[in-house]
Amino acid sequence: MEDIYAEIVKALSRREKLTLATLITRVGSAPRGIGAKYLIREDGSSLGSIGGGCVEAEVWQEAQMVMAKGEGKVLRFNLTSEQLAEGGLICGGNIEIFLEPLKEEFLNIYQEVTKIKQKGGSAVLISLVSVDDAFPRDVGSKVLIKPSGERIGSLSIQGVEDRILKEGEATLREMRPKVVVLNAEAEPSSWQKIEVLLEPLYSEPTVYIFGGGHISQHLAPLVKKVSFKVVIIDDREMFANRQRFPEADRVIVSDFERCFDQLNIDESSYIVIVTRGHLYDGFVLEQAVKTNARYIGMIGSKKKIHTLYQSLIGKGIEKERLDQVYAPIGIDINSETPEEIAVSITAQLIKVRGEPMPRS
Repeated sequence: MEDIYAEIVKALSRREKLTLATLITRVGSAPRGIGAKYLIREDGSSLGSIGGGCVEAEVWQEAQMVMAKGEGKVLRFNLTSEQLAEGGLICGGNIEIFLEPLKEEFLNIYQEVTKIKQKGGSAVLISLVSVDDAFPRDVGSKVLIKPSGERIGSLSIQGVEDRILKEGEATLREMRPKVVVLNAEAEPSSWQKIEVLLEPLYSEPTVYIFGGGHISQHLAPLVKKVSFKVVIIDDREMFANRQRFPEADRVIVSDFERCFDQLNIDESSYIVIVTRGHLYDGFVLEQAVKTNARYIGMIGSKKKIHTLYQSLIGKGIEKERLDQVYAPIGIDINSETPEEIAVSITAQLIKVRGEPMPRS
């Protein structure tokens, strides 16, 4: 998976010029969602995508001027069917792309972003898009705010950060980037309207696959291809090893009864339980439901699941928590083979990842 944030850190450390393009508005069936990013370097190379085709080509051209002038802008596209056909795009709609020159002063912000992505935590990244419909040049234009209130960077406009704190909390909960427009509350004011982009940041979504059998072998490469990190856990070294799972970010050999002590489960974690037997599934599920994992799924027949749930309820696990488990695991596509089951699980993981974060 391409890591744009890590590349930004490397480039800013080398004092290279960069333009970051972010999709901030979408109406219709555009190919990428709000928050999609496209990084253009000074040498013309690029990383990421906002949809390809004619849009991306024009953004690349504009990015050169943004770097040269040090001044950002918003590009608006209303693509007709003829433009779509000429550009090779299959989706249309109205979109807005925010182009911003990345300054060396942003280095510490993006270093913290990569730390959150790699090691866990959460924050909201707030970027100033415009002040009275013009790109700001002489004020700070980016700040990272953590749930603790710690701030890195500044928007340098009195009172603005405090006003958007509540919006930031909602953005973290919803896990969706959005643009917020603020109007001046009092006169006189140095500005009348400010537009900001709020982006929620979490650790990279990680799928913890318990069990190293046939389903897991097909599942691991699939979820990796759709931008999840992958951790494999099994109590048998002959099943949990790099030869069987070369694409895994981590492979752990551990007893299922105690393996959670080695894991950093948070709201960006997805737990898949596909061990070799009901007993081991039970060991894992009993620990999993005590975490704040975003997703817990378990393989098995409805009869087996009911029996296991009754056992856990007898141990004090709340039925309401067990009702949140996806069991039987996967989207119902009449899957039978390990390959088909892996596809159904991957589809369910993608679906859950794209949904707003439930209120705690």
